[in-house]
Amino acid sequence: MQQRSYLDSVIGSSADPVSSALEVLWQKLLVAYDGACAISGCQVAAVLRPVLIDSHGPAEPHNALLLRADLQILFHAGLLTIDAMTLEVLVAPELRDSEYGALSGRRLRQPNRLALRPNRHSLATHHRLFQLEQPATDALAIQRPLLCQLLAVQSWVNSLTFSPDQHMLATGSWDGMLRLWWLPDGQLQRVISGNIGELHAVVFSPDGQWVAAAGRQHGARIWRVADGEILVHLGDDQRHGAFFSIAFQPRGDLIATGGWDPAVYLWDATDGGLRGILPGHEGVINSVAFSPDGNLLLSAGHDRVLRLWQMYDRSLVRAMRGHSDAIFSVTFSPNGQLAASAGGDGLIFIWQVDDGQPLQMLATPSGACFSLAFSPDNQYLASAHYGRIVRIWRVRDGALRWELSGHNESVTSVAFAPGGDLLASGSFDSTVRIWSYQ
Repeated sequence: MQQRSYLDSVIGSSADPVSSALEVLWQKLLVAYDGACAISGCQVAAVLRPVLIDSHGPAEPHNALLLRADLQILFHAGLLTIDAMTLEVLVAPELRDSEYGALSGRRLRQPNRLALRPNRHSLATHHRLFQLEQPATDALAIQRPLLCQLLAVQSWVNSLTFSPDQHMLATGSWDGMLRLWWLPDGQLQRVISGNIGELHAVVFSPDGQWVAAAGRQHGARIWRVADGEILVHLGDDQRHGAFFSIAFQPRGDLIATGGWDPAVYLWDATDGGLRGILPGHEGVINSVAFSPDGNLLLSAGHDRVLRLWQMYDRSLVRAMRGHSDAIFSVTFSPNGQLAASAGGDGLIFIWQVDDGQPLQMLATPSGACFSLAFSPDNQYLASAHYGRIVRIWRVRDGALRWELSGHNESVTSVAFAPGGDLLASGSFDSTVRIWSYQ
């Protein structure tokens, strides 16, 4: 009764429907947060307030935080926010020398129940508005990437990837040829006839000793990089049809493929034996990607649904929805905390891996997006577009940082070099452009 009388004195009579809703929310938050402020840990109920993350959203725990009264005021005023990716507290520059500066970097406390935790998308929106109010920082002055090399591939480029040691670039093309280019001079070192039709995807093994390609006919193949000798053949045309994506498991011995068959196939990387099947999709699978630790796998395709799989027991963790057209590309951030997806609807989603919530939805005016790549420092996301352009986005707030033009046809593939100083883009204009950040 003492708590109710306090809240009534703060937000008005409980006869007011708005006040009544906030009172109910307050009671729910006290239970959800064990009677403590989500930031400071203060446990004096008389000074704790419910604060709506989205002021126009519902008075429900997923759209609210339990904060000490002074922190509630700062949150509403845009002087304090939460980084939706790390859940770390950020304070405005004018508060950094005050007592509130000590809160910067503190991690937000969350309820144990997932349904009561704050919505990451709402937190990201509040964080984005906070960022817009802050003065530009040195990070915004990073030099625009400059074209440093142009490779003539002589066939439409469908896919490209850097080797782990950054000494080589592999391209897969419409003519069915796998080409290996030596860096930094860009000399063509080897051309391998895939004999599996048009090559849709190419990837190096984690140690860089092997290179694999997924083809339109007869499955996928693995070659030894040193001499181009074929080592393993995966799948067959009669059973599996075209393969559109292929991925090596980091720190593991599996290869995942996706294609015409609406199931992900898991193969033994050493002998090509079938190790597992992940059913559930309702159409062509265009993209598969392992998490950096190899424990999770993402798959997506024409059914417009991302599926996240646990590798140790081959179980479906969750399905993530949001796209309105076929998904062409999925990828994990290098730290494994985020995933990104893009497709025919021109939308790019950045997802929080631990709860499947979208943090950013980036709308592009250039039609379909065919490929995505995170920078090695997790700060940027590159996207390849039907509209002959490469875009580079800042991950933390979804800001468009650069547009790289020059390709004469659709850009089909992008990849960051492991060192982070280079970005490669491939196109239906039969060229690869390599951009430098140095």
